[in-house]
Amino acid sequence: MSPARIVFTLAHLSDIHLSPLPRARRSDLMSKRILGYVNWHRGRKYVHRREVLDLVTRDIIERKPDHIAVTGDLVNLGLPEEFLRAAEWLHHLGPPSDVTAIPGNHDAYVRLHPEAGTGHWKPYMQSNEAGEVIVPTPPSLFPFVRRFDDIAIVALSSAIPTAPFIAAGKVGSLQRKLLGEALARLGGKGLFRVVLVHHPPLPGQSNWARGLRDAGRTTRVIRQHGAELVLHGHNHEQTLNKIETVSGTAYVIGVPSASEAVEGRLPAARYNEYRIARKNDGWRVEMIGRSVAASPEHVWESERRLLRER
Repeated sequence: MSPARIVFTLAHLSDIHLSPLPRARRSDLMSKRILGYVNWHRGRKYVHRREVLDLVTRDIIERKPDHIAVTGDLVNLGLPEEFLRAAEWLHHLGPPSDVTAIPGNHDAYVRLHPEAGTGHWKPYMQSNEAGEVIVPTPPSLFPFVRRFDDIAIVALSSAIPTAPFIAAGKVGSLQRKLLGEALARLGGKGLFRVVLVHHPPLPGQSNWARGLRDAGRTTRVIRQHGAELVLHGHNHEQTLNKIETVSGTAYVIGVPSASEAVEGRLPAARYNEYRIARKNDGWRVEMIGRSVAASPEHVWESERRLLRER
């Protein structure tokens, strides 16, 4: 293992909604996609803009974090061409060793064979050697674990195909069981545990049509086994919650869409940067928000907050 870092910097962005949308054939739209296609051209294409995402991407690359976490919704309608374009964007963001990605509900918009969909992102959605030694990846592929010195990333998938007008997610009993085992093993080694999930994991954070169907049970696993940081997207807004666990306070933080236009209906594009350092028998964690501003469009430090110092 490489020499330990004094400070580990983790960048987190979500809900990429990569644009422009590829040309869709009529046969592509004979499903739930037709509603999304109409919705995209009636408004969402003005909200999620590629030039805004490019500003955020460039800022992250220039700041050179130790690792980058992308918590889902890279695509919009689940068109095969979208997954290829998203793979290209991930490659531009960084190599698989430096970037971890998980799927969101838009990445499971319709049922696709992995080779035509998220399989194009496989190098970004699998454990590294240091993580695999502690927590072997199950045949179901999630959760997988990546370890970087004192930091362990536990990646979940809450992406499931749903009916029209439904954007809900589910972790499921198998993943919850494996999550508990992973958190226990990683906690036993004294590691800082970061859980990645697309849907907000706390009960009440989203309504029935958009929420995590097993939020209560997933939160219970985190409470019982402990974690230090839980990062998610989906709601396209900056949120910060805390839950008490067996090992102390876990911060549950959501981030806005990384492509949201400044004049959009929701908070403008933003990503968060976490600076994590071991301090005595605990941790020091600082969150820095980097947001897109207008006139001219640029990325600036919109928030700096010390989350913990013990």
